[in-house]
Amino acid sequence: MANTHPHIRYQQPRLAEQKQSVTKQLQQHQFWWLGAKTNHNLMIYDRKTGLIWDGKPNISEAYVVNQAQKKLADLSINGLSQWTLPTKQELVAFAMTQNPLKSGGTYRLRECYAWLCDEGYIDLDNCPSPSVYLGSPSRLLACNRFASKLSSEQFVEAAIKKGWQLRVCGQQDAPDLLDFSYQLSGQNLYKDIDYKACRLPELEPAIFTDPNKGLWELWGLSDAELQAANARSRNPANDVKDSYVAIDFGTSSTVVAYDENGVAKLLRIGVDNFWEQPQPAHYENPTILEMLDFRKFIRAWQTQAYRPAVDWDQVRCSHEALQNFRNNNTDEKVVASMFSKIKQWALREADGERLRLTDQINNHEHLFAPLSLRMPVKGQPLTVSADDDFDPVELYAWFLGLVINWRGRGIFLRYFMTFPVAYPKPVKEKILASFRRGLQRSLPETLINQPEFQNFAVDERASEPAAYAAAALPQLDIDPTETGIGYAVFDFGGGTTDFDFGFYRLANDKEDAQGYEAVFEHFGAAGDRFLGGENLLENLAYRVFQANLTVCREKKIAFSKPLDAEDFTASEMFLERTQAAATNTLMLMTLLRPLWETGELASNTGAIKISLLNREGQKQECQLTIPKAELLSYLEQRIEQGVQNFFAAMKIAFAERLPKQVHVLLAGNASRSALVAGFFGLDSADNPFHQRTREYCENLFGLEGLEVLPYAPLPANPKEPYQPTAKTGVAIGLLRLCPGSVVKVVNHAAESADGEAPFSYFVGRTRLSKFQPAISRNDVYGQWFELGVPRERVFNLFYTQSPSAHTGGMREGDAELKKRRLEFAGHSDGQKVYAKPTGPAEIEVCTALSMEAVLAGQLENQQVVKFA
Repeated sequence: MANTHPHIRYQQPRLAEQKQSVTKQLQQHQFWWLGAKTNHNLMIYDRKTGLIWDGKPNISEAYVVNQAQKKLADLSINGLSQWTLPTKQELVAFAMTQNPLKSGGTYRLRECYAWLCDEGYIDLDNCPSPSVYLGSPSRLLACNRFASKLSSEQFVEAAIKKGWQLRVCGQQDAPDLLDFSYQLSGQNLYKDIDYKACRLPELEPAIFTDPNKGLWELWGLSDAELQAANARSRNPANDVKDSYVAIDFGTSSTVVAYDENGVAKLLRIGVDNFWEQPQPAHYENPTILEMLDFRKFIRAWQTQAYRPAVDWDQVRCSHEALQNFRNNNTDEKVVASMFSKIKQWALREADGERLRLTDQINNHEHLFAPLSLRMPVKGQPLTVSADDDFDPVELYAWFLGLVINWRGRGIFLRYFMTFPVAYPKPVKEKILASFRRGLQRSLPETLINQPEFQNFAVDERASEPAAYAAAALPQLDIDPTETGIGYAVFDFGGGTTDFDFGFYRLANDKEDAQGYEAVFEHFGAAGDRFLGGENLLENLAYRVFQANLTVCREKKIAFSKPLDAEDFTASEMFLERTQAAATNTLMLMTLLRPLWETGELASNTGAIKISLLNREGQKQECQLTIPKAELLSYLEQRIEQGVQNFFAAMKIAFAERLPKQVHVLLAGNASRSALVAGFFGLDSADNPFHQRTREYCENLFGLEGLEVLPYAPLPANPKEPYQPTAKTGVAIGLLRLCPGSVVKVVNHAAESADGEAPFSYFVGRTRLSKFQPAISRNDVYGQWFELGVPRERVFNLFYTQSPSAHTGGMREGDAELKKRRLEFAGHSDGQKVYAKPTGPAEIEVCTALSMEAVLAGQLENQQVVKFA
């Protein structure tokens, strides 16, 4: 890190902008005066040739060539030496322009015609082809080639370093373009510092003058420097808050909550007007980035580690970005500049999800590098460089941090995050590392070398559904009991649906002695990886494209395939991993969103008109038929499948202790769907959808079954915007589970897996076309299981994430049941196939004569099988 004060470093991006402006203005004129404060017109800069000329040649003296050369050897003008005589061509070219020394005859300089060049003297009246004469003394016009090989940008930089002034020739009282002294004024420099970065309010005058306020950025400056800046400094360590921040990093939206005197408060991120009256929806901050000018953004982002001079007009996030998208969702340039899959990308980039983004201003396309594990060293300052890969998770976290650590609120150093239950440990570690970097970069740099900074930390704490239960159960007035009430969470979000099962009980004697009052003890967690609102929309778009292949073939329209979708005949001509294909899918998803959210489309004609991009990136007007009945049938089938998976997972979770009642908490905004309400019987117990759910549960749990008490997603209350809702409840509940809380979380699955997500598949073989799992979800890592017998050195391995596998009703050919052919070397006669879980989506496979042989290490054909 450079040994300069942050006040100086913050000026650098501002000065860079000024330099860019000067460089642009430089192109508008050929001749410029270069001078000093006391003597303005000392030199002339010719932008076209890069030559610098003496601005005040003495016409009262004359020299021959050798005399002139001796004089020039000692000449220094405004600190510039190495002056020479011009060549004949240079002098003629200068004289034939509208240069500031021109006066008298047609090409005369200072009304004189005879001037020296390096060969002798020439008569400018004979231009453009004067002869060279020797012997006679003539006037001397010194020339300097210092800037002849410098670009305009390099020349401006050099002029600044030499302290020169730069004024356009020919304009009376022209301003000095290199006078940046006003930048040292605190109010000029910092007034819009927060507004420019993320639209926080501009700084009020009192912050510069009030002895109880002041700027973090100026801490450490001397009294003289503060007096010059006309501002006060403030030690950021004085504003560090003794409270936690909880972050629910979501697929569609992110919620940030912080504790203030025991009250959970929420934050709005990326709104265009922070003076606007808050609404509950404002606290669901869209997880989206909008890239306007990537080159300018990345230059600032990779130049300064702490609070870089990134401009909101270069990159935006959250509410304003989403608003721009909704207002321009048929503009392919705007759509292509939006990155709304930040969390999904972090989870799936290892699966080959190489995403592209194209900025709006320059049409610059950026291909994202895979998310890497760049963990900051605790307590040490960060550094950045142009070699750093751009990490959108880090950038989004930085935006969150700017609002969290706003000078009007204070500075927070302890952060907790929550993750879906099925997220693998390596993915969570990468996301945590990105948030640690982004949040740390939002801190004032003047805090970094102070002792308080050592307390900065970003850690995982509880799963998303468990955190929701911690907020929802008290909100619903459901109190813990000594034996524990059974609860289950159906967290239907934008990317996945998470299940969580457990008991909410009073603390036992040992826990009570430790200071706890209540305990969330969860025995099982599962989920539906592809049941998410955005995934459903992507599947709807995929089906619409398939219904319009004739149009797509005619117009050469490509589109993307959801990860959980199947290929179709000749799909290779339509499915692409390109920016155009992704943009087409995203634009169609936008038009189909009303169908998912309300069951209806904006138009009842059964068709929509949309501009799509062909394989060459050209816009094509298309009319697409919408198979509404088919799409609604898909939504019904897919959500019913998710609900059945939930109850199948519930049976597994409560296998050892099935409660008589289970309080089912619906979480996530997608749970507000009428279909979800129908399948859980929230609207009416006689709903046909609920009848199907009840029949499924009777078959699953027996005729007596168990009593399911469903609760609708927590509603928003405009009068109490901090009240937990179906979305904000996760972050608010997470605060309730932070260290020091009287509520304890006991997660048996996480404890046995050392913090790793539990194994999330059912693995086995088929018998009489029915799937028979040998390894089940949540089975212990490292334990070997027998799968079956290979035939002719081949074993057909079957696997699924569907909890329905546990019911024994899943048949070969089921869309959720996948097949993997394993081929072994050597003689496999008499051997069997064994496997053990080694990760959430990974097993190790081998062949051996018996389980005893496996445990003794006598195994062959070891290989790793990954399912994700």
